[in-house]
Parts: sequence; C-alpha cells; structure tokens
Amino acid sequence: MVQNIDSRRLSRMQPPLEVSADFVVHESIGRDLMGYYGRFPCKIDACCLCYVVQGRLKATINLGEFDIVANDFIVLLPGGFLQVNEVSDDTIISLEGYSSSFLKKVNFWKIISPIMQYVFRSPVFSLNEEMGNFYRESFSIMTKAASFGRSFMTHSIAESALVVAIDMLAGAISHNMVKGATLKNSSRDQTIVGEFMQLALENYRTEHKISFYAHEASLTLSHFCNVISKTTGMTAQQIIMNLIIMDAKTQLINTDLAVSEIALTLGFTAPTTFNRYFKTYTGMTPQEYRNSIDKNN
Repeated sequence: MVQNIDSRRLSRMQPPLEVSADFVVHESIGRDLMGYYGRFPCKIDACCLCYVVQGRLKATINLGEFDIVANDFIVLLPGGFLQVNEVSDDTIISLEGYSSSFLKKVNFWKIISPIMQYVFRSPVFSLNEEMGNFYRESFSIMTKAASFGRSFMTHSIAESALVVAIDMLAGAISHNMVKGATLKNSSRDQTIVGEFMQLALENYRTEHKISFYAHEASLTLSHFCNVISKTTGMTAQQIIMNLIIMDAKTQLINTDLAVSEIALTLGFTAPTTFNRYFKTYTGMTPQEYRNSIDKNN
C-alpha cells in the first residue's frame, strides 16, 4: 500500500503538464511559455504533440537530453517527465494537447501503439520538409477550427485529430520521411509494447516485478521479455527502472519530502532498499543527488 503524503508539504512541486479541456491547440507558442517548465522537471499528465516551427531548444524528456530544432516533431506521453533547459529567443512551437481525462475516454494506447517503440526510444522525430509542411498546415487548420468554440470542437473531432496525427507519423516513418526510423516490428508486437507501457505508467509505483506485466498481457515471461526487448531496444526491467528513477529524481528535486517518504510513494517499504536501488542506477544515494542539485541552484 502506498502512503498518502500531505499535499501541503509539496511546497516546491511544479504543476504537472496538463491541459484545461479535452483538447487544446496552439499554432504559435513562444519562448516565455516554454520557459515555464525550465526550473525543474515536471510530470506529464496530458498527451502533447508538438511541431517546432522555428528556433532551437534543449530539453530533458524522461531520462534523455535532446537538442530540438525546426521541423522536429515531439510526442510527450502521459506519465513521462519534461524539463526545458534552453530556448532560443526565436523559437515557435505548435501544440495539440489532449487531457488525461480525455485519454481515458478513448483507446489511447491502441492509437499510439504503431509508434510506441519509437516514442520510447526517442520522443523527438526529425521530419523531412514535406512532412513538416503537413504538420504545420494541420496545426493551422485545427487552430482555426478551435476558434469556433468548444461546441464545434467535439469529442469525435478531437479523437480524429489525434488518430490522424499519429497515423501520419507512422506512415512517415514507414516511407522513410523521418530520419533514422523505420517500422520493422509486427502490429502485434507494437500492441504488446503499447499495452505494457500503459500498464507500466499506471503501476510502476506498486508493481516492480516483470512477471506482473507478463501475466496481465497473457504471455509467458520469456516471450513477453523477448518482445519488449526486440521492439524497444530495452529490457522490460530497464523500462520500469527508468520510470522509478525519473519519478524519484522529480520528487527529490521538486518536493521537500523526506527520502523515506519518497521511497514509500514508489513502493519501497524499506528506505534502505530504495537507497540501494537508486544508487545502483545513478551512482549516488537519493540524498546525495538532492544535495548535488541544491548546490547547483
């Protein structure tokens, strides 16, 4: 059982990346708004699809650091983590955002499954000029449609916009319109990865054993592990570990919770076990990590 932590103690916590309606679209987001997520990492509750119109930025997405430039397309999944580290003054980004409540109403993980293996490896896609023009125009059209009001932007239109954006990206990958990415795995493997990521993002705080996820997928442990490793390039255990470490780092940076309390939120009943786990994958204890961040700020 995960212990509830008094919300008043989350004094340094940056608000999660969420959207206020089922669907929001912005054709032109500038440097100031992106800089809002520059102080600390924040957890992503929404699904955000972003096209970089111009400029350059550096961001940490999950555990990876990315140099992002014009004509790049970014997929931010719910449950992940984001920190914007640098933004050029001329940066403009178009964004479609889908709220966490909306994603629960649609079969989101099935929609995203064709590109899940690539999103997990790298959420930043370098498009060729033709695909860049497509996304630039589609964001412009959806922005104009949204201007008619929420009564016009129905649930079905928002779902259709999400499906089109993802399917077009999958098509671009398969037709070599995205640098360094090709679709190689079967649709069944992609579905398994999508279902695993959904389960992992929902349960990593309480379920650390891979046998749980294999059982939920109705697969043998060996077959399940083989599919995840072949499709994502990482083991299932590494994926769970990444989620736990990302969450731990975010809490260590953004909250005043004691290390023992953070351990409890992540499913570790003994703080010493959490300390060993964290140090194994980062090279320092949780407190040493928190102290190193405080010194740099």
